[in-house]
Parts: sequence; structure tokens; C-alpha cells
Amino acid sequence: MTRIAIVEDEPRASDLLSGYLNRFSEENRENFVITEYRNAPSFLDQYQSGFDIILLDIEMPYMNGMDMARKLREIDSEVIIIFVTNMAQFAVKGYEVDALDFIVKPVSYSNFVFKMKRALNALKVNEEQEIVVSYAGGLTRISSNKLLYVEVSGHNVTYHLIDKKIEARGSLSKIESDLSKWNFLRCNRCYLVNPRYVEWVHKYTVKVGDDVLQISHPKRKEFMRDLNDWLAKGGK
Repeated sequence: MTRIAIVEDEPRASDLLSGYLNRFSEENRENFVITEYRNAPSFLDQYQSGFDIILLDIEMPYMNGMDMARKLREIDSEVIIIFVTNMAQFAVKGYEVDALDFIVKPVSYSNFVFKMKRALNALKVNEEQEIVVSYAGGLTRISSNKLLYVEVSGHNVTYHLIDKKIEARGSLSKIESDLSKWNFLRCNRCYLVNPRYVEWVHKYTVKVGDDVLQISHPKRKEFMRDLNDWLAKGGK
């Protein structure tokens, strides 16, 4: 099931996109759940990281789509954004908010299909790299590619990402099992480290991103062996 939001102030344009999605789902055997919003504030006020793809108009009252995308990225760095607009000159600025693509109005079905297939392929890749984390505010998805390291103290867990931190509850053994497919390495009883972000190792310390973490004496030999094995495989 793919959850899609249409944020479009013009009812006819929104209905067209919804119709295209229904047609696409029937032709390609996809299961879509579609929710429509007429403006950016109503979307942001209710947002709970529940969507996979957002079809977003740029020209809207109250708040334009580009400003909405900037605010959205503060709370969700993973959701796929596709701008739908007659302002192509502004849509190319989508890289600023990590938008996947844009569709120029009037939207043809053939172009829509091309963009949707690209979005679904990107979604599949993202899902293969994601873990779901439960925290006080609900559930969120974390991309392993953006996770520097995990810090555990008792049952308190901090996920240190490139752009933010997420506080949750859990156990190191369970998290280690969840992250094993992406070769996260334990350097002591508190930390699981993403090897792709290791900058250097010196004696009993390792620099991950901007942070210097301790390597325990019992774990150093195993940590260095696993890190060297990962590097020998080309960092994969």
C-alpha cells in the first residue's frame, strides 16, 4: 500500500491527479491510498510522517509549495516530493528541498505515468534501506544511509542522523539485529556505528561524523576486524 497526498488548491487539477492515480493503480496493480488537501497549512497541521509520496502544487494561497516543502523537510527528510506546477522555472529549484521530480501543467497521462514509475522505484529503494522507529510521538522511518550511529543508555536510545537526533526506547541487542544487514558495527556496549561515516580510528577512539566515540578494550579487536572486512569488500 502506497500512501499519496495531493496538495493542490484547484479542485479540477486535484481531481485530475486523483483520477490519474486511480487509473495507474488499476493498470499496474498498485494499491494507493489517496488524500487530498486544498492548501499547505492544512496539510502541515495534520502531518504525522504517514505519506510515501506527495504531489505538490507550487502556486497556492496562504503558503506556496516551495515554502511548504522547506517546512516539511524539517520534520520528514524521507518522503518523496513531486512538484506539479505550471511554473517550471521554479520547479527546477526542487533540489533545495530534495524533490524527486516535477510535472508541468497541463499534466498528460503519459508523462504522469513516467514520473510515477520513477517515484515508485525510488520508494522501493528507500524502503529497502529503512527501519521503523517507535518513539513518544509515534512512529517514524529512518534511512540507514543517513544514520551515523546509535547510542544506547539502558533502554534509552538516541539515533544520531546526519541532520537530527531521534530519542526512542529499545535495547542494543534488538537494534543491532535490525541494523546487521547494513553492517553497523558495535564499538562498545553503548554504540553501533555506521562504517560508511567512520573518518578515522586512533587507539581506542573512532570519529564518526563530527563525534569521537570510545572503543572498549574487549571490542576493539572485533571492531577493527569487521571494519577492515567491510573496507576490503569495497564498503558494501
